[in-house]
Amino acid sequence: MKISKTATALLAFLAINLTLAGNGLSAAGESKKDAIQKSLAQATAVLQQQAGAEPVVLIGSSLILAPLWSVDVADGAFFKDCMQHHTSGHLEKLVDRPVVSLATAGQFVSDTYLITEKLLSGKHHPSVLIYGVAPRDFMDDTTGGLAMTSVFDSLVETKDFSKIDKLFFNNFDERGDFVLNRSVFLYRKRGRYQAKVQDFTAKLEDKVLAKLPCETVPAAASDKINANAASADPLANFLLGGDRDAVWKQSIEEYARRYKRFNAKQFEKQKECFRALTALCAERQIKLCVVAMPLTDDNIKLMPPGLYQQYISFVKEATKEAAVPFLDLQSAKAYDESNFYDTVHLNSKGGEKFLSTISSLVKETDSLATSKPTAKTY
Repeated sequence: MKISKTATALLAFLAINLTLAGNGLSAAGESKKDAIQKSLAQATAVLQQQAGAEPVVLIGSSLILAPLWSVDVADGAFFKDCMQHHTSGHLEKLVDRPVVSLATAGQFVSDTYLITEKLLSGKHHPSVLIYGVAPRDFMDDTTGGLAMTSVFDSLVETKDFSKIDKLFFNNFDERGDFVLNRSVFLYRKRGRYQAKVQDFTAKLEDKVLAKLPCETVPAAASDKINANAASADPLANFLLGGDRDAVWKQSIEEYARRYKRFNAKQFEKQKECFRALTALCAERQIKLCVVAMPLTDDNIKLMPPGLYQQYISFVKEATKEAAVPFLDLQSAKAYDESNFYDTVHLNSKGGEKFLSTISSLVKETDSLATSKPTAKTY
């Protein structure tokens, strides 16, 4: 029987997919995880070590990672990578119990919901869950849909489709993309391969430029070489130190891109995920406390008109409706520029202040544990 060229191509394609998946090149392979997925896997391991201990768990983006890391370093415990730091020795002393951080760089509200849903149940029940939020967690113009994040790729399986369908997807195309991602290996990994090609091209370009006489290298290309070195790790500047003015300028440029346009659709979907998170915590009897992280005026000025007010108004309303304690550190005006490393991340000075406040919040939550939950705004 003669096999058509189309059938042959299809069989070859399927064989390639099966071979690649079988050789351990899937997302489950530790060496193939990206930095965020590795960080989440390490955080999960730390959480599992505390099974049954009911630790204080902090969750959120790098705005949570930074103060935990910087304060412990200031206390003398050096960690080579901020993204690999999943506890807080400083806060453990203040609250007298284990502390686990499930924060990851760039974590969206939707990611926080998934991490909570997948990891915080049964013997991994926290004594209190502290969620640090900021406007970027609801809207970031530099990213794709809710299903395009590293956390989503790491935690969501095909069997989860019915549970997350309405929460994460807007239309048939997004649903179809999810199915293809989970059923066709090469399709799922297309972004990684595209990134590798782009990275190879960029490195090749940098090598060529580096060999040219300095006077022949355009200023823009020279800036690009320096930027590539600095952007290899999203939190590298916490490790390298450097010129504070340059770090501040880089932060402004980064968030100008993140806030460039107000993505209303993304914002609304993240609001749905926030409500789903509060409902999930209520269902599992997780004592959730939401904290609006402090930001600098320079960062807030970069936001599209109305973004910050819509964000803070929603969080206040949603936490009140869910009877979830809410602490607004931004409106308290207790943090000035000397407390920040860049326009959004707290340094060790600001971090100590932050952890002291969190300690008080945990102790107050403990004291209310036997009473009926009521909404409280600080």
